[in-house]
Amino acid sequence: MGCRAMDELSLYAVFFVTIGLNYFFALSGKGAAIFQMPVFVWLGMPINSAKSVALLANTFSLSAVTIDNFRANRLDLKLGLPVIIASFVFAPVGAYMSTFIEREVVLWMFAIFLIYAGTSTLLPEKNKAKSDHDRHLMLVYLSLIGAVAGLVSGLLAVGGGGIISALMLLMGCQAKKISMITALAVPFSSFSGFVTYAAGGHISWPVLGTVTTAALLGGYLGNKTAHSIMPDKVIKYIIGILSLVFAIKIIFDLMS
Repeated sequence: MGCRAMDELSLYAVFFVTIGLNYFFALSGKGAAIFQMPVFVWLGMPINSAKSVALLANTFSLSAVTIDNFRANRLDLKLGLPVIIASFVFAPVGAYMSTFIEREVVLWMFAIFLIYAGTSTLLPEKNKAKSDHDRHLMLVYLSLIGAVAGLVSGLLAVGGGGIISALMLLMGCQAKKISMITALAVPFSSFSGFVTYAAGGHISWPVLGTVTTAALLGGYLGNKTAHSIMPDKVIKYIIGILSLVFAIKIIFDLMS
């Protein structure tokens, strides 16, 4: 069954899968595309159609998160802009480097890092007092995080949300602020990927409309839940667990 030929029952399944996954992933400011794509394939979509609509869901879900954060004056642009700008600048460098480095090697390194970062966030933390010196170095650290995220994004042709959130957690940033910055950064790369697949004809308007509506609702509701109900420590644990889940998914794909 192709994407264009999906029946009404399948569209309902796509709607509820999309709203559920995007709600959960919005709790940590992450996109759900890496998990939505295989589910969409199981529901009968061709692989490229599944990639297209999963990336569109990322775009709208995290855009809804960012708009809600802007309206509530939660988003710290001083914290986010160095990451986003450096990521944007270094993504083409990563894309160029990908012609010299095996993608599998980078994926293994990425997975190992995510395991380290995810495990670190779940361990009891020691209280660290931040000094004036630390604050002066913040801009440098954030720019380095953005640069690394951009390189990884360019090397692997994926959004840099996983690397941004993991590095910022290790840096000691507040988990809710990390989720807001990740949600701000990821839609740009997700929409770029969607346009690439859509230009190849891998779209279905009924499916895109269904996914767009569900992603907006899931992202908005997930973000509301995160900021009105969940304490920062819970968000931190969710980010850590998702980092481990991403790592397991990458290793499974590499070994299959």
